Amino acid sequence: MEYEKLKELIQTFELKNDLTENPNIWVGHAKIGYRNRPTIYEAKKILLNFFDNFIEEYEPTPEELKKTISRWENFHPYQSVREQDQPMFVSKTENKIIIAVIWPWQLKPGVASLMIYEGELIN
Repeated sequence: MEYEKLKELIQTFELKNDLTENPNIWVGHAKIGYRNRPTIYEAKKILLNFFDNFIEEYEPTPEELKKTISRWENFHPYQSVREQDQPMFVSKTENKIIIAVIWPWQLKPGVASLMIYEGELIN
């Protein structure tokens, strides 16, 4: 994914990168399914246009991505980057990766946050 596309995606969902210590993590709390925001279904359609690969909810995280995403967990406001009930979108080049995860809220059905990570791919 090109940087311009990443910027467009960040603007589309009004994400911020000042909520964690890592400036390569963008977060948007309740940016999906709340107050005239896109529904989870609509957000998935938008994200599918930006990313190369899609890992559906309840599918396991690919082994080759586990080291890379675990690197961000020290900066992430939640326990882990992705749990199995969360849809994940991935684009990667030889050494860079961009991952987006939709975090459905447990207490408000239909409401979700969106997290995007950009960084080096760790093999």
